[in-house]
Amino acid sequence: MKGMKERLAKKIKLITIVSTLKQGLAHHRNNVDRTIHHLKEEIVAESGQNRGCVTPTLLELEDVEEQEQEHDLQEEESEILLEFEEKCPPRGEDSVVFYTTGLRGVRKTFEACRRVRFLLENNKVMYRERDVSMDSEFRDEMWRLLGGKVTSPRLFIRGRYIGGADEVVALNENGKLKKLLEGISLVDSPCECCENERFLICSSCNGSCRLIADHHDEEETSNDNKMWTRCRECNENGLVKCPLCS
Repeated sequence: MKGMKERLAKKIKLITIVSTLKQGLAHHRNNVDRTIHHLKEEIVAESGQNRGCVTPTLLELEDVEEQEQEHDLQEEESEILLEFEEKCPPRGEDSVVFYTTGLRGVRKTFEACRRVRFLLENNKVMYRERDVSMDSEFRDEMWRLLGGKVTSPRLFIRGRYIGGADEVVALNENGKLKKLLEGISLVDSPCECCENERFLICSSCNGSCRLIADHHDEEETSNDNKMWTRCRECNENGLVKCPLCS
């Protein structure tokens, strides 16, 4: 009987100890939870984020990483671009402008133009090709930009003068040309207006460069005694520039 009472007393004591231990653990856990909660609030307050999501998700981390990479790439492009002299052709602020010639009279010049065109097409970027042999205005524009009677090819990227064929080939070999062309729109199809011919036949004179004169101050008399005047819409070849790609 005495032994049974002792065992019962031990059990009651053990139960009391376990209960006290559970209460202690619960109290400690509450303290830990409160500490974590306060830490979260401090982090939210410091970072300016909304309550409820302190730890960024995987997608958010990926977005941040992509933005950082894009920012670094833009800075690198800007640094490379600043190495070149600022000379901006018309409509060349955010595009590639390529002055070339289609004449084969001087083989060296023609082949140099082909090399530059090949590199641009190999990078699959859109560019404004301006053939000085097809329009004297392009030739005068190129001479005015470079301050002298230079020959083609001449390449401009985002309002910066890159150089001729030798300079462009050297930039391609050291990997800088690709970086300079980063961000330029890619070619997905031929020009919908001229099919990459860069010129269109003048719709006013149908390529003849002549119109029937309304006035007689600039007239020319032909064999059939009609009065003609020079068409002001087209160039010396009866062509007009493509409004999209030239």
